[in-house]
Amino acid sequence: MDDPEAYRVAPATPHSAPPDEPDRAEFDDFYRSYMPRLVAFLRYQGAQLAEASDLAQDAMIKAYAKWPDITSPKAWTKRVASREWGRRLASVDDEPVTEAHGSLLTVPDVVAWEQQFDLVRLLDQLPLRQRQVLAWTLDGYTPAEIAVELQLTPETVRSNLYKARRAVEKHLEEGS
Repeated sequence: MDDPEAYRVAPATPHSAPPDEPDRAEFDDFYRSYMPRLVAFLRYQGAQLAEASDLAQDAMIKAYAKWPDITSPKAWTKRVASREWGRRLASVDDEPVTEAHGSLLTVPDVVAWEQQFDLVRLLDQLPLRQRQVLAWTLDGYTPAEIAVELQLTPETVRSNLYKARRAVEKHLEEGS
């Protein structure tokens, strides 16, 4: 589980030297291992695969630029991508593109993940806040940690989580 404080980027001191160059090999390893998980996390929140890939890519670009200062890259990129997804939802009325072609869309782990599970389709049926809370929960966060991330009260998070779980339970009962 990532420490919420780990999301913060270390502040630059006024008399410090220019930031270190990013460690390319370390970042490449992180990118390869975490990119499919980040895309999946965004899919849990309701982003279509193409948009989730774009959001994850943008977060990775930002992470590379700040790589020497990031203490917890998984948490940092998740937060950056999730916030951008929230901004896009708040500002765009158009339907996102549901199909696109590009190198990020051929990541075998993401494609296999999409084919094996109906979870994303199920989550797409939930209201936005319930889907968002459940996505963070599926990634191992507690209601208190989610409340901090989403700037909600823990009670609101627990209430939305309860409703989401009930909706999933109902869907599973109807499907069997």
